[in-house]
Amino acid sequence: MKKQLLITAIAGFMGLSFNVSADENAFNDGDKAVEYRQKALSVMKENFSAMAAMVKGEVEYNADFFQRRADDFEKMSSIPWSGFAVEGAMPGDNSDALTAIWDNWEDFQQRANDLQEYAAKLSEVSQQGSIDSIKPVFMDAAKTCKGCHDNYKD
Repeated sequence: MKKQLLITAIAGFMGLSFNVSADENAFNDGDKAVEYRQKALSVMKENFSAMAAMVKGEVEYNADFFQRRADDFEKMSSIPWSGFAVEGAMPGDNSDALTAIWDNWEDFQQRANDLQEYAAKLSEVSQQGSIDSIKPVFMDAAKTCKGCHDNYKD
């Protein structure tokens, strides 16, 4: 009885350790990491584009809508970066990422951190509801996106 209890406990711990390891990443290989980061960046782009249309005056400013998009953009701003750090996730046929990312890893990480900071500021300032207070922060985030795209995206 004790032996069976010990075997059951060991099996349970092995299963638990497998689940913890499996949960460390949302992906388990380079291709999945590329897909993960691309999807996260796509969601960020859609939210940012909706805000950009209001900042540019292409659509009427809606404070509630803008705030929801800014909040979602902030939430997503920390998501894609782990998809660049997985072995085998360097660019290939299925990615527009340039090898310059990995050649200039510290700069790339700093730009990702800067974007997260601007995303948090944008979410915060959007709560005030004033497009005039939003525009400068939005433009800082936009410049950060563009700078990264100029250097690290094909």
